Amino acid sequence: MAETTSTAGGKTFHLEVVSPEGVLFDLPARSIVAPGADGMLGVLVGHAPLVTPLVPDVLKIVGGDGREIALAIGSGFLQVADDQVRVLVDSAERADEIDVARAEESRRRAEERLKRRGATDIDFVRAEVALRRAIARLKVAGRTG
Repeated sequence: MAETTSTAGGKTFHLEVVSPEGVLFDLPARSIVAPGADGMLGVLVGHAPLVTPLVPDVLKIVGGDGREIALAIGSGFLQVADDQVRVLVDSAERADEIDVARAEESRRRAEERLKRRGATDIDFVRAEVALRRAIARLKVAGRTG
């Protein structure tokens, strides 16, 4: 089992957030709340081993220093083992990286596609994922999704 570290604010685990662009975060964390396929999932020090799929939404991190970080993430996986947490996602954006106008347009397009339920030329799963991703981006950017 990995050694749990203690900071002034409490115990932490090692967190790594990785996307195709590389390692985005590699730091001690107090907690995370991740969008699992079955709902939001919280992880604290001592969490049981786990591998679970993630869906597009907001990943909330409380760093070892107490700083809160929100990321709009795409699909991926979360792995917990021995107080080591790895988040592997196809995309991740901080608020300052989000083009709000583009996210709003993506949401509008996805909603329009989903309104055409009877159409055979629409990939509804893809439209639903696009809508979730756009809403997550708007939440992280400080706009209501």
